[in-house]
Amino acid sequence: MRWTKSMNENALRAYYRAKGEETVGIAYRARMHCFFAELEPSIPVTEQNLADRVRYIMRSKIFDDAELERLRREAIPSSNESAMAGDATDQHPHVEAAMDLPVVVDSNDDEMVSHELKQMRSILEEAILETQF
Repeated sequence: MRWTKSMNENALRAYYRAKGEETVGIAYRARMHCFFAELEPSIPVTEQNLADRVRYIMRSKIFDDAELERLRREAIPSSNESAMAGDATDQHPHVEAAMDLPVVVDSNDDEMVSHELKQMRSILEEAILETQF
């Protein structure tokens, strides 16, 4: 099968959407595969093939940085809103949102705490990235 530009774009959209705001994640492949199937229902591709294709696209620089950023913004609406804001004062709500997340430590809620910590980390990393650009 020959991958078209549109298919490559949809593969990256599915990748960015599956990864969400995370910068580190390991359980994204199944979500990415489902998202890609929504975008390209007529293309039968395995999770492994799709993951390999995304890795190839990223390494081979098929798309320049501006195109990658555009695809990421299309896939992740909240990153689009943040990028549109462009104002340093608008970046502080991200940090405040991370600080407002409740962290309740209970031996039965380890998974919930872990999820909340990942969510806070993701929000803070996004705020850091925005201030760097």
